[in-house]
Amino acid sequence: MIEDYPECYSAFLRKVRDLRNLGVSDEMLVTLWNLELKLIEILHLDLGGGELSLIEGCTVEVDLERRLLLSNADLGVPLMARDVQAGLDFSAGRLKELFEGRAMGEDAILLLGEYRVLLQLIRETVAREMKVIKGSLRWAKMVGIL
Repeated sequence: MIEDYPECYSAFLRKVRDLRNLGVSDEMLVTLWNLELKLIEILHLDLGGGELSLIEGCTVEVDLERRLLLSNADLGVPLMARDVQAGLDFSAGRLKELFEGRAMGEDAILLLGEYRVLLQLIRETVAREMKVIKGSLRWAKMVGIL
């Protein structure tokens, strides 16, 4: 049973299930997850250190302005902001990298841009599916199923 798992794990699985039920493809979800992982790493977001640290934010209230969709990790800035102060490291005791992320070909601003585009596609997919679901619910009510 899902209640046998940690709360954050159950919340994460429900989120993925709901997105799939709303027409979001596995490919989109995998791409979104990979972008979130890269953003968490490049922005040095401190999510704790446990086995489930990447999804522990799923039990926190959703803030569509500042949090990533799947992990619910707090970016510390509005998600749709165009400026990010890169290079800040919020994790304690972390060893410094030999090269900056940009020198290695990773740029937080570019990743945020990719993330925004994909997030918008997901929102559009969900909006289209919501119209279908609402129509189905109206029909079910009309024929006495609900």
